[in-house]
Amino acid sequence: MDKENIIGKIESVVEAVKKPGLFARILSAISYLGILALVPIMLRSKDDFVRFNARQGLLLFIAEIVFTLIWIIPFVGWVIGFIGWVLCFIFAVGGFFRSLTGKRYKIPVL
Repeated sequence: MDKENIIGKIESVVEAVKKPGLFARILSAISYLGILALVPIMLRSKDDFVRFNARQGLLLFIAEIVFTLIWIIPFVGWVIGFIGWVLCFIFAVGGFFRSLTGKRYKIPVL
């Protein structure tokens, strides 16, 4: 075997090892479903990929609660609350699907 072929195989093995397993990806996706972000934290706190997504999911859930409280304020609160909820939903859907594919997606606002 030549040197480039061996290096290519080693790189593919390293990439395969870096990708999280199916269980870790499912737990990470669950963390973007509101209060269920606590489940991955309790079940698998040692996996860095799961912890990363669980923290982001938990922060999104807290942001949703804050925007719900802001929504109580008439007129201005309705607009800010609605925009905040839409942004949280978009970030949650993006994080959900990115975590299922095994990619880290850092939410810009968080």
